[in-house]
Amino acid sequence: MTYPRFHPILSCSESLALEKRLLATEEDAWDAMNRAGSALGRALQDAYAMTGFPQSGLRLLALVGKGHNGGDALLAFSEMAKRDRYVSSVTLVLSAARSDLKPHTRRALEGLERKAEVRIFEMPDDAALSVVANEAFDICLDGLLGMPFRPPLREGVKALVEAANASEAIGLRAAVDLPTGAGDESDETVFRADFTFATGILKKPLLSCPQAGNIRYLDIGFFETAAPCRELVVTDSILDPLRTLRPADSEKRQFGHLAILAGSRGMPGALAMSVRAALQSGVGLVTVFAPESNVSQLACQLPEAMWRTWPETPEGGLALEGLWQIKSLASKASCLLAGPGMGSEAETQALLSEVGRVWEKPVVLDADALRPEVVDAFRTAGNRQIVLTPHDGEFKRLSGADDCSDRALLAYAKARAVTVVKKGCNTRVSDGEKLALNTSGNAVLARGGSGDLLAGLTAGLLAQSAADVFESASRAVYWHGKAADLLAIAKGQTAVRTTDLLDFVSLALRR
Repeated sequence: MTYPRFHPILSCSESLALEKRLLATEEDAWDAMNRAGSALGRALQDAYAMTGFPQSGLRLLALVGKGHNGGDALLAFSEMAKRDRYVSSVTLVLSAARSDLKPHTRRALEGLERKAEVRIFEMPDDAALSVVANEAFDICLDGLLGMPFRPPLREGVKALVEAANASEAIGLRAAVDLPTGAGDESDETVFRADFTFATGILKKPLLSCPQAGNIRYLDIGFFETAAPCRELVVTDSILDPLRTLRPADSEKRQFGHLAILAGSRGMPGALAMSVRAALQSGVGLVTVFAPESNVSQLACQLPEAMWRTWPETPEGGLALEGLWQIKSLASKASCLLAGPGMGSEAETQALLSEVGRVWEKPVVLDADALRPEVVDAFRTAGNRQIVLTPHDGEFKRLSGADDCSDRALLAYAKARAVTVVKKGCNTRVSDGEKLALNTSGNAVLARGGSGDLLAGLTAGLLAQSAADVFESASRAVYWHGKAADLLAIAKGQTAVRTTDLLDFVSLALRR
């Protein structure tokens, strides 16, 4: 089965072979380079907007190789130079003599020179290394080497990469396609990027490259339909089903009914955040089972949900005696979210296991529900519509091992017949057969509560979606991350609150 909302992740050798087929003529190659350069320039502007530095008069530095990566970097700077007063200076360090640049790269350089004043250093000599190491730049873009790279780095290029890595006067470091030094085989020295922009094809070495920073996939039209592949990247088109008009004769029950079992007397915030996110997911109905001590206050804050009081243990957790309420709603609700803010009290954990034995519909387990015995309880009835949302620590608790690699994720999801959303930088989603890499999101999400928002969005989409569980989970992850990107662009990454993200959930659906 193919997934049109996803594109394949390929090795460098596979990518080279595909590009050879797709870019059969020189004009095909030049057209693709222009599309990549334009997309890269816009993406760089967005990435830099996440900083709190001035957003005009930028000092740009590019490390430029002879080939297409260098051309992409030059065209990106040309795109940025179109903005009035956005760029104040451009410095280029070429890895070879200008006359040695490939024709399209030389053509891109000539175009940049028509748009901006450009200072050029040919070959990474001592003067060029001094500039990179000591001068201040707002953005340093690495376009030195790409897919054909095989180690070792030659000495001049290695010295250039080391100088850029050591500089404390560079605001943002970015790489085109792959950081220099990384590839199917990598060197000991690799360019250290804050962002790596994979143009056209996301290359497999990025999955295991810690120097890549935030990975961004720039779709330039190489895949009209996705080829079957085990490792995939989520594309922006995954949000398309949410961008369409709803039928004029819509009725709320058409869009699903989500039940939420969460919270405790001491942690009402996690419950509130998951409910708020679920309400913004587009789901038709939300019923919340919450500790009786929290309901009156939260119901006033979030009146769109239907609130049901749940009996509490003496410590403030959800008590076993309320189990009948879940049973009474099981025939009406289309999905269950359980876990946020519930705590680890023994009776509450026993309740989760009992719920698992009677719940046969889609379920999202988050936070305190991410325990092996709870997952096994939900699997007892053969339920294969289970989504788990662990971070690395919770995944280790579930799997019983310290391995958080992609291989371990695939193996765990396959063995348990569940879909796992492993949260982190470039969150992964796996159902045991496929692994999807998400390339939206940033450090804004490294805050308490961001996981509660993701759980609410995921469960809300699963409650209403006709798509499969893997696609619904991937859609939620991408949507959550894109909203975080828009928040960071608007307000930066530091002086924001987790719930500020909800103001950008609707904006993320705008193309």
